[in-house]
Amino acid sequence: MRTILLILVLLMPSVGVAVQVVDLMPRKGMTLRTLVITPESPKAAVILFLGGSGRAKITKAGRVKSKNFLVRSRNLFVKNGLAAIVPDAPSDHYNSDGMKGWFRETKEHTADLKALIKFARDRFKVPVWLVGTSRGTNSVANGGTKIF
Repeated sequence: MRTILLILVLLMPSVGVAVQVVDLMPRKGMTLRTLVITPESPKAAVILFLGGSGRAKITKAGRVKSKNFLVRSRNLFVKNGLAAIVPDAPSDHYNSDGMKGWFRETKEHTADLKALIKFARDRFKVPVWLVGTSRGTNSVANGGTKIF
């Protein structure tokens, strides 16, 4: 029983942590569902890009159905004082294939990244870091070379 309780504690946000789902509109006619988890006084914000299709499958209630390890680790970032932002695949690339590798290098995806970074900077007024795993590193590289 203790093991199960310990796992639940690690996966649940701490007291004083705000969890919110925000639907951004970085491009005309599409939305970018984003999960935002905020500790009391964030010292930085991390935008977590999962690999593969990029689909975190975020529900309106804030549940994430993806099993990606980076997304599963979001509360560890929060526990260490970082606001964690998890973007889903944009609505125009949310089909069964999600975001293919080539899309992550397009001007459309760059616009999505700019909107996410602007949202994080405006909301938290702290440094913003892009973190990715697998194909998510393509998104991070795109942001690093075309935005920062």
